[in-house]
Amino acid sequence: MSSPSAAEIIGNSDDLLTEILLHIPVKAVLRFKSVNKQWYSLISHRTFSLLHSHHHLHLPPSGLFFLHRHLSLSPQYDFVSFSSSPSSSSSLPPFFSLLKSTPFDILQSCNGLFLCSSPSKSSNVIVCNPSNTHKVVIDLPLHEPFLGINIGFDPSRWPHYWLICVSVSSVDEEMYSIDLYTSGTGTWRLGVVDGFRVPFDVEFDHGVYWEGRVYWLSHTEETVFFDFEQECVGSLMLPKAIQGSYIERFRYFGQSCGHLHLIEIRTNCVPEFDVLELDSKSKKEWFVKYRVDLNVLGHGFEIEMFLDHTDRFGRGFRFYAFSVLAVVCQKTGDDEDEDDSVLVISIPGKVISYNFRTRVSRLMCNVVDESDKLFPFRGYNAFQFIESLYCV
Repeated sequence: MSSPSAAEIIGNSDDLLTEILLHIPVKAVLRFKSVNKQWYSLISHRTFSLLHSHHHLHLPPSGLFFLHRHLSLSPQYDFVSFSSSPSSSSSLPPFFSLLKSTPFDILQSCNGLFLCSSPSKSSNVIVCNPSNTHKVVIDLPLHEPFLGINIGFDPSRWPHYWLICVSVSSVDEEMYSIDLYTSGTGTWRLGVVDGFRVPFDVEFDHGVYWEGRVYWLSHTEETVFFDFEQECVGSLMLPKAIQGSYIERFRYFGQSCGHLHLIEIRTNCVPEFDVLELDSKSKKEWFVKYRVDLNVLGHGFEIEMFLDHTDRFGRGFRFYAFSVLAVVCQKTGDDEDEDDSVLVISIPGKVISYNFRTRVSRLMCNVVDESDKLFPFRGYNAFQFIESLYCV
């Protein structure tokens, strides 16, 4: 009787098979579910999804979903891939088809999960994994109105995800209250923090998760965050404002691969700006990570991006037509020469990416029907798609 082959040994051992599949990217693992019933059962199990998620931490996003056009009951999204080849129907995430058939508002993306809402229902939210379209509907606390609902998900810290709901405090109308939900128990805890104050313009509806906290942006010189483990609200100093008048001080606030970034732009007539990063050790100090020269970035896209004008005194000036969608970390090693991080921006009719290291821009996709020709899309309406096997 012949001894079993290596393939048979692996195929008959869930432990060996699990150890191998943990090293395989998400897209390939999902295809392997069709091998046989054993593989399907193993890959679909919640324990394997948790192990795989923990094994693939801080992955760079595969692409961006961005709001193409917002109609009252039918928001429309486009998807752009970060791969070098243009997006085809076969490379689109399954969630893209779901968006086409079911009207969702995407509220936030966080380490592979999307927080969504239905335009026709305000009493619940939807947590979805866009890689496999697994989703769960979660009823919100009964009291209204809500100022913002955010998600915190970090498989390096917890096997579950959190939802945080901010509303006006019942103690004082000028103060705020936080309700907290965890998928571990499936229940809400009301008034976890009640009666705290914030700067007048804090954007509770645009929270960003980073390092165990959800941060909300303010356009003053201080903002606030909620720490999930300490269950407390804290403050964060923002960089000192650039001198001059503003239409909107900060144009981007987001995280990628464990890095929290902030972009301040005083006016679209200034040819340079900095990408700031929050120090991961102190969680207090901001430093300049990248410097962007728009005249270099716009090379090859001058017609769409550069609008040259003359004022009433005959002085020439240039307006740069763009909006920041995302800062995407794509570091392939510890050396600076291996940093292929990019800035993704929209310009009239196009979405392009700019490589900070090579200083080269490339076309990602063409777009149409922008609501604003000079500022086609905004960073708040762009959501990073990170592949994940996590079962919600």
